[in-house]
Amino acid sequence: MRAAIRDAIVKFARAMLAMAVMLGFAVAAVAAAGAAKPAALPDPAIHGRVYSVKDMPGYVPLVDPESSSVRIGRRVNAPLVSMPFVGGEKSLKALAQTIVRQLGTRQRDSLLALCVTDKEFRDILWPEFPQSRPVTGLHYDDAWRILYARMHAGVVHANRDFGGDKYQFVSITADSVMKYKNFTMYSKLKLNAVGPDGGLVSMTWLRAVVERKGRVKIYSTDD
Repeated sequence: MRAAIRDAIVKFARAMLAMAVMLGFAVAAVAAAGAAKPAALPDPAIHGRVYSVKDMPGYVPLVDPESSSVRIGRRVNAPLVSMPFVGGEKSLKALAQTIVRQLGTRQRDSLLALCVTDKEFRDILWPEFPQSRPVTGLHYDDAWRILYARMHAGVVHANRDFGGDKYQFVSITADSVMKYKNFTMYSKLKLNAVGPDGGLVSMTWLRAVVERKGRVKIYSTDD
């Protein structure tokens, strides 16, 4: 019974994490394949009303020594890594200028090349996110599948909405900046450019970009 309850808790955590990704958080994950089916709730007529999994018979709280990482948004014990970002641009401004230029060509692959890779996510980014701590039972590829799908959809939609026109870069701003041990994340970006008709165009499809050792890459987009 305890094993079934533990599996139910892990499955519930994975589902909540996947929902967070769809709402735009830096990281998300889905439940691993083959997770155990949650234990059936006790009969209220026998055991009384059950309000949460904590009310189930045999419930044992999970040991989570890094629970504070959820509040602060990062794992303080994440290791330093030496792996660099490959590609990208040298600054946030340079990245925005390249994006504006590539939108004019409607080359989807050129924009995707500016995004973080699976290895960069696995080795540099994922270990610092609270969702990666052992108690969650999640793996980097759970989150990567959703993150990659979001980046791919975001690039496709950006080309659909803005592609093919020539823009002149004006500015790029970030609503928030968070420093991690191995990288810095800029979130909720607004890219301003002058469109072909001379009007100002504000693009908000860039949800987050990450910077590491002088290289900046796209991390997340609207999908």
